[in-house]
Amino acid sequence: MARRPRAAEPEAPVESGAGDDGRHCAALNAYGSYLYGQGRWEEARDVFAKALKVLPDDASTRKNLAIALSASGANDEALKLFADLTAQFPDDASLHNSFGLALHRAGRLEEAAREFSRATELAPAEYIYWHHKGTNALAQGRTSTAIAALARAVALPGAAPACYYNLAVALGSAGETERATMFLQKAIALRADDVELLVRAASMMKSWGRRVAAVDCLRAFAQSGKRNDRVEDLLSELTGET
Repeated sequence: MARRPRAAEPEAPVESGAGDDGRHCAALNAYGSYLYGQGRWEEARDVFAKALKVLPDDASTRKNLAIALSASGANDEALKLFADLTAQFPDDASLHNSFGLALHRAGRLEEAAREFSRATELAPAEYIYWHHKGTNALAQGRTSTAIAALARAVALPGAAPACYYNLAVALGSAGETERATMFLQKAIALRADDVELLVRAASMMKSWGRRVAAVDCLRAFAQSGKRNDRVEDLLSELTGET
């Protein structure tokens, strides 16, 4: 199964107003961002709401509040805020991307696809927007669209391991298991200590009949001196050892 699009993160706080109100708003945004990073989404939402009372027209605070609302399950409020923001700032790629993530989270996949497409049009050099467009297409079963978008993502600087993993999933869905295996190997190489990724990827290779590649990846982990029961069990299963 493909990994879901990664949630948007609150923006770094800026002193978006003059004097004490601007500093107070920036401080609240900083604290809200900290809480969000700790997974304390409801608390972050409340802090961003307080910041917005200080500077009601601050766009960054409104975006941060929308992100926290979406993460905490308040989808209707989040989507209304994002709709207002994208209407006000139609050329802001990060806003379209964040709106797309909120729509995706709410299960409105076709609407999310339009937002991700707009983000890639506005900022075609940002791999994360192509990644989100691709994983959204994959969730809709639009395999060829997913492959095209995810291939663009991995071709751009800084592409994360999840981009390679999801491209492999899309290629595997299309029956292109040789290429898919290659991208799984790349994802593993980029996250050599990620046991969950390794086991999931090796299991996927096994399901495709790519046993040798799966064994090689598992053995490389074992030969590095690391130990993990799940890796060892899967390796034993694939090699027929007891």
